[in-house]
Amino acid sequence: MADTTTPFGPRPVRWAFPPNDGFFGLQEHQRLQMIHALPGILVWPILLFGLAITFQFLSGGAWALIDGKTLGISLETTQFAGSTVAYGVLAMLMWHHFGIYAAHRAAFSVIPKRWSELVIGLLILGAMLMVGSPLTVWFHQFAMVDPNLTLAGGADLKDVSNVDNFVQSGAALWSIVLLTLVAAPIVEEILFRGWMLPMLVARGVPGLFAVLISGLAFGLIHTGQGLMVMTSTALLGFALGAARLATGRVAASVLGHMANNAWAIFAVPFLTGMQSG
Repeated sequence: MADTTTPFGPRPVRWAFPPNDGFFGLQEHQRLQMIHALPGILVWPILLFGLAITFQFLSGGAWALIDGKTLGISLETTQFAGSTVAYGVLAMLMWHHFGIYAAHRAAFSVIPKRWSELVIGLLILGAMLMVGSPLTVWFHQFAMVDPNLTLAGGADLKDVSNVDNFVQSGAALWSIVLLTLVAAPIVEEILFRGWMLPMLVARGVPGLFAVLISGLAFGLIHTGQGLMVMTSTALLGFALGAARLATGRVAASVLGHMANNAWAIFAVPFLTGMQSG
């Protein structure tokens, strides 16, 4: 019997996601919508910067208006809270926009459902301590041979961590924890590993290069914190991207991000303080 299929029908979208990935179940029209969406690699990080600046300005204005110093509220606490609100607004915008392609649940898969995700999160922290940190220090020392190689001023050679000392910033502990261990890890992982990385894969970028591109973009948004932080966050982004591809979800990446931030913000300043003392 002759083959009656026509070669002129629409070809199905090439979809490189494995069955364990949250994006695997998108329908054909949703896949096309996602592929032709605005390039999240540019739009969402810019929007994050805009929201952060806007809400820090508004929170500072509100603090001055209510005379927060008299009320015992530090300006730093208000600004940390403003940044947290900015992350929350971005999350709501992403949830709404990703819902157009029915990709919101896959992008927001931040709640662990398997023990393996917890283990991978701890492995990411171990990798950063054993591999990422020495590489970061070496690259920083190499770059400081020529200060022109540093971005945002780099750091002094004596600065072994180059992380912002949030603990001694004057902000209330609750505002530090809420921003650095909750809001930033969750929303940044949704943005870079929940959306940017899958969008690159959907557009035909091989997984390895998608991990590298999203990791580099993650490092670049930390440029203002100096060369060392930018380098370490890029390396962290590579590990988080690999975890995202391996598990098909964002939960392990979120846990690894939280663990890394907890170490960098609380443990590193304490340990370096002990060494300098």
